[in-house]
Amino acid sequence: MLSCEHIRLLGTKSGDTVLRRFLSARQGNVPIMTAALFVPMALMAGGAIDLVEQERLRVALQNALDRGVLAAASLNQTQDPAPLVKSFLAEAPYASTAKVTVTEEKKTNYRKVSATAEFNYDTVFMRLANINALPVKATATAQESRQNIELSMVLDISGSMLDNGGMTQLKPAAKNFLATVLRDDSKDFTSVNFIPFAGGVNIGDKVFDYLGGASYQRRHTKSSCFEMLSADFASGTPSWPSRDQFPHFTYYNYNVAGKQPWWCPTSSASVAYMSNDLKDLQARVDSLLPFDGTGTAYGMKWAELLLNPSMKPTFKAIADKGLANSIPRAFSDRPASFTDGATLKFIVLMTDGQIGFQPRPVDPATNEVTNKNIQKEARTLFDASVASAFYDKVCSYAKAEGIAIFTIAFKVDDPTAKNIAKCATDASYAYKVDGLNMGQAFQSIATTLQKIRITQ
Repeated sequence: MLSCEHIRLLGTKSGDTVLRRFLSARQGNVPIMTAALFVPMALMAGGAIDLVEQERLRVALQNALDRGVLAAASLNQTQDPAPLVKSFLAEAPYASTAKVTVTEEKKTNYRKVSATAEFNYDTVFMRLANINALPVKATATAQESRQNIELSMVLDISGSMLDNGGMTQLKPAAKNFLATVLRDDSKDFTSVNFIPFAGGVNIGDKVFDYLGGASYQRRHTKSSCFEMLSADFASGTPSWPSRDQFPHFTYYNYNVAGKQPWWCPTSSASVAYMSNDLKDLQARVDSLLPFDGTGTAYGMKWAELLLNPSMKPTFKAIADKGLANSIPRAFSDRPASFTDGATLKFIVLMTDGQIGFQPRPVDPATNEVTNKNIQKEARTLFDASVASAFYDKVCSYAKAEGIAIFTIAFKVDDPTAKNIAKCATDASYAYKVDGLNMGQAFQSIATTLQKIRITQ
C-alpha cells in the first residue's frame, strides 16, 4: 500500500521505483478474486446439488408412479385406479404435495391406465439466482390385455367309444381340459361351444325350431338334428328352413347293452352354446352316453358354424329368448369377425373311428323307426368316402378363415389317424392316442392354447 511519503516521492526517481514495485506486486490478488467469484462459484456448486436432488426426487416419483399404474392396470384389479395410484405415491418424498392425474380406458379384456404426477422442489442454492423452485414430473402408462378365445369342443360319442374304453377316458380328460381353459384368470374371455356328435349333432329343440322357422314341419320331436347338403360343408350358413330333419332311427344299437340306440342323439347330448360355466360343462361331460353312428363331418361343420360371425343373430336369439344354456352378456358380440385381431378361434376334435357313412330308412317318408335296427331296410344318403370329402371341405374352409384346429384320434389304425389328422392346422396339432394317455393329449392342447394366446 502506498503511504503519504510514497505519494510525495512520485515523479522523482525514487518515486518511480516505488510505483514500479507497487504495480508489479502480486500479494493479495487471490483473496480479492476469491471474494469476487464466491457468489457464482457457490451458485454453480449449490445449483448442481439442487439439480441432483431434483433428479433423485423425479426417479423416486417415477418408480412409485410406475408401480401404481401397473397395479391399477391389472384386469383382476377391483379398486378404482386413481386412489390406488395415489396410495403408491405415498412412498415417494414430497408426494403429498403432488398434483396427480389418472385416466383409464377399460374394456372386457383390456385395461389401460395413464397417470401424471408433478410437484415443485424448493431449491436451496439456486434461489441465489432467483430460482426458487424446480419442477419434478413423472408420467407412466400401463396396460393389460388378453385375447378373446372362442373354442368349439367336438366330442365323438359313437357306440365304439363304449367298446374301446374311450368314454371312460374321455370324461376325466375333457373335464380337466375345460378346467384348464376356463381358469379364473381366463374364463371371462373364453367361450366354449360344447358339441357332442354321433351320427349327427343335436342342436337342441328350441334352437332347432328357431332356425327352422314358424312354418317348419318337424318329422318328430324325439331329437333335433338338421340334414345338410354338400354345399353346406363349405363356406356360408345353410338355409335351415329348407333343410330336412334326421329321422329317428338306429342302425347298429337296438337293444345293445350300455348304448343309446339313436343316430341323432337325444337332448341329453345336445349342444351347449358359448359357455364359460365350468360346472355346467363338466356336468354335461359326465352325462354323456354313447349313441349310434360317427357323423364327424356334421360335428366339424357345427364347430365351424358356431365360430362363424354369420351366426351372431342366432346367438343373440339364444341369449334373448332363452333357447338354450345361458350365454354371458360379455359374449354378446361373438362370434367375432374372422379378421378380429383380438380374438383367437379354435376347434378341438376328439374321435375314435373312421368318418362314417350316413344311412337312412329306406322309405324317405319314414319319420321314425323305433323297434329295430334299419340295416336291412336302409338307403345310403352318402357313403364314407363322400363323408370324408365333406370333412375335408369344412376343415379347409375353417383353416382358411384362421381357425386353429387340433385333432385327437383315439385307438384308430394308421390310415384312419392320418385321415383325421389332415384337418389339424399343423402336424404337431394332431394327436394319435393308443393307450391310457388321452388326458395327456388334452392337456398338451390346453397348454398350446395358452402359449398361442400369449404369443399372438
